[in-house]
Amino acid sequence: LKLGSVSTPCPAFSASEIASESVAMTADTAATFTPGLNGGQAQCHSASADKLSSSSVATGDGTPQAPSTRTKLGILALQGAFAEHEASFRKIPEAMLQRLEIVQVRLCQELDHCDALVIPGGESTTMKIIAGSDTFMEVLRAFVHGGKGHDGKERPPRPVWGTCAGCILLSDNVTNGAGGGGGLSGKAGLDGPDPKRCKYGAQIGGLAVSTCRNFFGRQTESFEAMVVADDPTCKDDPAGKRAFSDFPAVFIRAPAILEAGEGVRVLARVVHPSQKSDGNERGSVVAAASDRVMVTCFHPELAEDCRIHQYFVEQFVLRGRT
Repeated sequence: LKLGSVSTPCPAFSASEIASESVAMTADTAATFTPGLNGGQAQCHSASADKLSSSSVATGDGTPQAPSTRTKLGILALQGAFAEHEASFRKIPEAMLQRLEIVQVRLCQELDHCDALVIPGGESTTMKIIAGSDTFMEVLRAFVHGGKGHDGKERPPRPVWGTCAGCILLSDNVTNGAGGGGGLSGKAGLDGPDPKRCKYGAQIGGLAVSTCRNFFGRQTESFEAMVVADDPTCKDDPAGKRAFSDFPAVFIRAPAILEAGEGVRVLARVVHPSQKSDGNERGSVVAAASDRVMVTCFHPELAEDCRIHQYFVEQFVLRGRT
């Protein structure tokens, strides 16, 4: 998949080849995406919190630095397009970037020290396999919902954004297209009275949406399209409309949001070519948010346009911080 140039206030950026997305991931191949991890699994080592804290960093002469006052934005780096997300965040305006410390997260101790988190695209089942330990998923769930971190301290829910696979993990309800092949046939969610559930555990949840896996089809049916931001639930979110309007979205074995519950605003829709031929002018919901959780069914990190990354920083990560 290649993207053309898009007129945007952000500097031009060539997206990396979509290597981690171009094949269906399996448990056997997942470990290759996590160099340095023991057996491909995220670990919860017993390193002290001080060693992971910014206050423990020393200067060249050994003098401890003062604790960082920057907001720490973590990118979950178990698998998927985490490097592309980091590159996109580094294109936002410099004044905003100076207020952030962007880190890749592989240990559950590192989650304790993050103020906000991005769960990237990849493959949701593979991420759960790599995460491996129940402890890691418990700490991740506490990050999203509030609760005890790895260090035992109670913390409130923190802002989080999930893209594609991350969207599935953050959805309160997840279903499969009929036969696992997508939902455009109109059979999404009609697998039977007891929809198939992932044997590697339930999703994390956090956003009151029902999401269909592989809604638009399999790998070969991936596509690019402009999304629209005109939902009435966003009438009080002009920043969201600016960020999502006519965004050049990349959909790779993408899910779609079937229902949005109370407190959720619809940020973007897309009309798939097959929907146009069926007279469906509204299309499907592909981005949504609450006050704290945002999800996108597509991959903003693979575009040359950083508006959505800037929106997440402004409206979720830094909002209310002086």
